[in-house]
Amino acid sequence: MRLVFENIDFTVVGHMQTLLEAEGIRTELRNAGAAGLAGEVPYTQVYPELWVLDWMDEPRALAIIRDYREKDAATPPAEGWKCPSCGETVDGVFSECWNCGAAMPA
Repeated sequence: MRLVFENIDFTVVGHMQTLLEAEGIRTELRNAGAAGLAGEVPYTQVYPELWVLDWMDEPRALAIIRDYREKDAATPPAEGWKCPSCGETVDGVFSECWNCGAAMPA
């Protein structure tokens, strides 16, 4: 097994696990519930960790993670929009109005 990714945010590690599993790379998530130990042990020791089960998958896993993170960093944030139904301003990451549920205009 090889450690390929760690992050303080469990959801980011879980997303990377999903990307790798979708590519057929078997993984294991460690320290998923270790946040409760923060303060008792150094915080870097309780980061959620993503491990690949087969060491031969390590280079491909690292490339998948790197490519995704580079693409994500280069993507500009979506612009907000005004709901045509209720007039509420909605962040660009949402496709429906949080206030009334109307769909984002095309």
